[in-house]
Amino acid sequence: MLTFFRRLRQQLLKENRFSKYLLYAIGEIILVVIGILIALQINNWNENRKLENSKQKLMLALKNELVNNKNELDSYLLEIHESNSKFNKVLLYSVGDYAIPSDSLKYYLSEMIYGRTLSLLNSVQEEAINSGKFEMLSDSLKQNLSKLKDYTNSRKRINDRSTDMLNVDDDNKIVNLMARLYLLPEIPEKFLIHPLIPTHPEFLSNNMELSALVKDPNTYLTLNKIYLMYVADEVWVKYGLVRLTDKTIALIDKELNTND
Repeated sequence: MLTFFRRLRQQLLKENRFSKYLLYAIGEIILVVIGILIALQINNWNENRKLENSKQKLMLALKNELVNNKNELDSYLLEIHESNSKFNKVLLYSVGDYAIPSDSLKYYLSEMIYGRTLSLLNSVQEEAINSGKFEMLSDSLKQNLSKLKDYTNSRKRINDRSTDMLNVDDDNKIVNLMARLYLLPEIPEKFLIHPLIPTHPEFLSNNMELSALVKDPNTYLTLNKIYLMYVADEVWVKYGLVRLTDKTIALIDKELNTND
């Protein structure tokens, strides 16, 4: 092909047909430009395809992380709700609005303090932010992920402040009360590496003493403070973290299906 065009150009020059040669040269320039534009278009298409593939992989990784968090949130929410239900019964008993047999009272007391820490994953989102890949995502998805991150951080700050408030116990009043109410957490047997330490005899109470202690106004104030913290956390998780996690997963699924 190149040989043909070269011969044609030489023949036009020999025949001194300048006007035709000029048209030929313009045509050759146009062909070169078209070739360059086609090459650029193909290159842009390849780059866009690579970018879209990277975006799809990121969204799938984010979805996987969010699904794991959703499972953790559902489990946490179920357990804290059960603990708060027992806590609620104890407080109703404390104010005289609910009758509980002694054995049930001891059981509720031993189960109502929820000591599990909610652990959520965020490594995929953090890596995407640090590497600049986060900008590949749609504005709506970025907004949802950022809001979810803010909710998670806000919950942690609130929980930290609540824990600090309860830890201000220089005279051991709260610890003393928790021991007398059988509220001190027990280590699960599978995690035991040393023998269990029994409750000190000073803190053991008979049924009547335990009932009177639960109904004491000061006990009520302390327990109610802890209960309100737990209920606030349950509400925060249910109507904040779970709702936003579900919404973000649904948005990722929608965008993945749109791009198929």
